Amino acid sequence: MVSKELLENFFEEQFNDTSSVFLYKDKQLLKNEQYREFAEEQLRKADKIFWSVLFFLFIGVWYGTNGLIEFGAYQQWFDLALGIGCWTAMIFALLLASKEYYTIKSSMNLFIKLLDEKEQQPNS
Repeated sequence: MVSKELLENFFEEQFNDTSSVFLYKDKQLLKNEQYREFAEEQLRKADKIFWSVLFFLFIGVWYGTNGLIEFGAYQQWFDLALGIGCWTAMIFALLLASKEYYTIKSSMNLFIKLLDEKEQQPNS
C-alpha cells in the first residue's frame, strides 16, 4: 500500500500551482484509500472538461468571427469589440484550459504508474 507521506508529497508537488478543487466524492476515495479509482475518476473528469471547453471555444470563435464579419459589412464598433473580445477570451481560455488539462492528465497518469510500481514491489 502507498504511504501517507508519499501521497502528501505527490499532491503537494503536482498540484501546488493549479486551481484544481477536489469534490467530496474525491476526498472520500482518498480517505478510503481507493487511490486508483481516484486517479481514474480525475482522468474521466479531465476528459469531460476538455470536451466541454472545446465546445465553448467553438461557440466563442463563431461569435467572434461573426462580429468581425458584421463590422466589415456595417462598420459598427460594437461588432468590432465583440469580435476582438471573443477572440481574446477564447485564446486565454484555451491557454488556461489546456494547462489545467495537461497538468491533471500527466499527474494522474504518473500517480497510476506510481501505484503500479508500489504494487509490484515486495513488502519490506
